[in-house]
Amino acid sequence: MDERAVETRAPGVPGEIVAVVDGVPVASFRDVVARLRAEYPGEDPAHIEGVVLREWDAFSAGRPLVVPTAVEEGAREILDQSRV
Repeated sequence: MDERAVETRAPGVPGEIVAVVDGVPVASFRDVVARLRAEYPGEDPAHIEGVVLREWDAFSAGRPLVVPTAVEEGAREILDQSRV
């Protein structure tokens, strides 16, 4: 599989996959938390976010599946400085 392959799907339906990255179904953090807050209205929103973050850490072992493109841009700036 192409490591750069991203299959996108239309967002909007609760629980629906938004994209598949490297064969892994993904959704935005904000959307996941919003769906869980709607499903568990009695839970503290901060607790829900904490649970999602702990599950992400357990799933990913701390290695991100995706990063904002600004992270790559920042890394490039740092690496370019070492060339000077």
